[in-house]
Amino acid sequence: MPDIIDTIRKVGWLAVEAGLLVVILCVLLNIILGPASSGDFVAAVAANANTFLQGLPAGTVTGLVLIFLAYWIVTRRGAVL
Repeated sequence: MPDIIDTIRKVGWLAVEAGLLVVILCVLLNIILGPASSGDFVAAVAANANTFLQGLPAGTVTGLVLIFLAYWIVTRRGAVL
């Protein structure tokens, strides 16, 4: 039974990572190609991501980056010890 739960968890995280990569790729393609030539899907995803990020307060993104950075430093330090 724990094997099934681990497999479901791994597949779930793989889906989340793939979705995040698609969003990041769409935003980058929209920046590189421009909104007019990047296609309907890419432009729509980039517009939605832009609207979402502009709606967040300024401190939220900074706080999340700092928390992620602190977590990364602590886990990296634990691997060295």
